[in-house]
Amino acid sequence: MEQMGWVAIVGAAAWVPQIITWISRILTKPKVSLYLYPTPEIGYTTFGPLFNVTLALLSEKKDVIINRFSVKIKHDSGATYNFDWDGLSEDINEIQNPIGETTKIKKIYLPLVVKVLHTGVAQVFIRFQHKQFKTHSKKPSADAIDKYNLLKASGKLNTEEQIDALVSEPEFDKILKVFDSEFIWAAGKYTVTFEFDSPNKFTYQKSKYTFNLNQNDIEILRTNLNNIKDSLIQTAKAGVIPEYQSAEISWQWRYPELIEE
Repeated sequence: MEQMGWVAIVGAAAWVPQIITWISRILTKPKVSLYLYPTPEIGYTTFGPLFNVTLALLSEKKDVIINRFSVKIKHDSGATYNFDWDGLSEDINEIQNPIGETTKIKKIYLPLVVKVLHTGVAQVFIRFQHKQFKTHSKKPSADAIDKYNLLKASGKLNTEEQIDALVSEPEFDKILKVFDSEFIWAAGKYTVTFEFDSPNKFTYQKSKYTFNLNQNDIEILRTNLNNIKDSLIQTAKAGVIPEYQSAEISWQWRYPELIEE
């Protein structure tokens, strides 16, 4: 064989390992692992039922993009609730003042996508909101806001007393009834599963977790119904009366132990 032919063969052979590496990377599926902080935050606020948790994500072999993250929570009565991610925060730094107190610097953003790197762990705090609540409260909330804006524009909301009377308006009575009817938490055992969606193909070993709420937990959480009413009225007053100072609302949360089965 001529010398140039041998050179061509040797040159082509030199690319074989690189081509194999490229193909291997394309065919390799990342493996996503989930690590949970053992005490989730259970609540009920103007955002409806909330399930908040701090977690860490690790992707083995290569990076993966997550564009939806949801939680399925099932009560031992059989009632099942779907929660979608609604907000994320991530600790990005920590500063210390002259007397030694530390403050964490957080990055807060809406959940569009999360890139999980194979070179490190993504640790985030995620707020999950009840999907059904968002659907059921959307129109009543919009109607209440429209009524508020109409009364405000017509000059019928000038005093705190006038705003306090808003709860007697049909639109506001309806949204308060929605909050009351959408309170889903009940005493008993809950089973939790986490689910991901991604444009990438990946593997994920689903795990089940459980937590318990007792009747005392439920009674404490239900006190937030009054907080919701107060929060709505205070927000309305702040939008009309420039000098109005809102009182701090103490939302009640429960922190049960989350156990992997």
